[in-house]
Amino acid sequence: MRPWPTSDQRRLLGKPFIRALLPLAERRGISSSELFRGTLLSEQKLQINNFRLTDHEMLSLLASAEEKINDPHLWQLVVETLFSDRLNPLIDLTVHAQTLKQALIHLSRFQSLIQPFLFAPTQRFENYLQLDFIPVEGLSGKMNQLCYSANCKIGVAILLMLGRARGLAVNQWHVSLPEDISPLPTWKKWVKEVSSRPICGLSIPAEQLQEHSPERNLAQYHQALSFCQMQHQTQTQASAMLSVFKWLDYQLETGHDASLTELATEIGISLSSCKRLLASHGYSFQQIYDLVRLHRLLNLLQKYPYSNVELAQKLGYSNPNNFRRACKRWLGIVPEELRQQQSALFISNSAL
Repeated sequence: MRPWPTSDQRRLLGKPFIRALLPLAERRGISSSELFRGTLLSEQKLQINNFRLTDHEMLSLLASAEEKINDPHLWQLVVETLFSDRLNPLIDLTVHAQTLKQALIHLSRFQSLIQPFLFAPTQRFENYLQLDFIPVEGLSGKMNQLCYSANCKIGVAILLMLGRARGLAVNQWHVSLPEDISPLPTWKKWVKEVSSRPICGLSIPAEQLQEHSPERNLAQYHQALSFCQMQHQTQTQASAMLSVFKWLDYQLETGHDASLTELATEIGISLSSCKRLLASHGYSFQQIYDLVRLHRLLNLLQKYPYSNVELAQKLGYSNPNNFRRACKRWLGIVPEELRQQQSALFISNSAL
C-alpha cells in the first residue's frame, strides 16, 4: 500500500502538482524564484505553508509556467510524474476504481485535490460521453488565457493517462480544443482525432464506461478513498462552483428563469457570500450564466442543427435576436456561421 502520511495532517493539504512541476522547471533552466516571479508565491511561503496553495495562487502559477517554460511536453511530463510517483491518493483512487464510470465520478468529486480544473456536468449522447472543461477564471487579461490553456492541457492529459493506466483504448477518444490552444505532441500518437471547439472537451465511447480495470487493487482503492475524503473535507469552493454550474444548467433544461438570489438560496449561503464565491473564481452571476448557456449551446448543436428561434427558447432568451447577439459575444460569430462550421467545430456522432 501507499504510505501516505497519517500523523502529519497538514501534509495532506499539500499540492502534489507543485512537487511534480518544480523539478521539471529547474531542468529546463527556470528556477523556482523565476517561476514564482509575478505570482503571489515564494519559496519561503511554500515551505511555511507546507506546499498548501489557494486557488488563486495555483492559477497564477499555472499561467507563469505556461508563459515561461518553453517546452511543449511540459504538462504531459508533469502528469506522468503524478502517476508514476503516485503523488496524490486521487491517482490511485481513479486507477483502482472498479469501472471508468466510477473513476470519473471520483475525479469529478475530488478533482480540486490535484488542480483547479472543473468539468461541467457530463453529456451522454447516443454512443459517447462528453466531458467539457469550465474555464476557471480569476486572473486578468493575458494571464487568464495562459492559465486556461495550461488547465485544459493538464485536464485532458490526466484523463488520457487514466485511460491508459486502466488499459482502455484511448485511441478511440476524441479531444476538442479552442483554436488558440495547441494539443500536446503525445496526444497525436494516442488519440484518433483532435478537433477545434470553443470549449475544451473530451469524448469517450460509452461502451468503455463499464470496463473493469485488469490491474485493480481493492485495498489500495479503499485506502486512497479514505485519504481523498479526509482531504476533501477541507476544500469546498470547487465543489460549490460545480453545484452552481449544475443548478443553472438544470434551470435552462427545465425552462425556468434563474437569479442570483435564487442561486444563493439553492446552495444555502447569503446573497453577499454567493457574490464572493463567484468573484473568487473570476465571475459575476451573468458571466457564469452565460458560460452555462454556451456549454448548452455547443451540446445542443451536437445533437441537431436547431434554428435560432429554437435555440433562443432552449437557452432562456426572450427572442432570437438577443440570442444571436449573445452568440456573437461568446464566440465572435453568429449562429448561422456556427452551424456552417459545425463539421469543423464539433465531433460528429458518425465519427464515433
